[in-house]
Amino acid sequence: MAESSRHASPTTALIARLMRVVRTCPEATADVLELVLLVSQVEALTNVDRDYRDAKRVIARLRHPLWDMSPDQRATLRRAADTIRDACGLAESDIPADPIGDAGERQRIEVQLGTALSGEFTPAQIARVTGAVMAVLQSSGGSGER
Repeated sequence: MAESSRHASPTTALIARLMRVVRTCPEATADVLELVLLVSQVEALTNVDRDYRDAKRVIARLRHPLWDMSPDQRATLRRAADTIRDACGLAESDIPADPIGDAGERQRIEVQLGTALSGEFTPAQIARVTGAVMAVLQSSGGSGER
């Protein structure tokens, strides 16, 4: 059990500890379940992709698969991509033409760096730092998220 707990997420570890409380004090079950619900809600709120960056990448990848496919299979993927786009309310111009494109990552990172470094660096310096960060992320295969 110690092996599996090393790979548990912080939320899973917390829930496991709370369940031990329930086993030792069954009267606390209602309170513990309420805490578990609150923890899961907090985790869900912090993982929301408000700009639909993940959806944009999925749509672009569905439109440009990495493997050979029949025209019917490609049409099915295109319909799936269009369904996701419609469900997210995205305009066609929001979808990157290149599936490995940054899907707005540069702008997002530049805004965050600008906020964090305002007053310390000029906008030109922040743009250069953003360019360096994006180059590192692209060369390492990272997407700059979380």
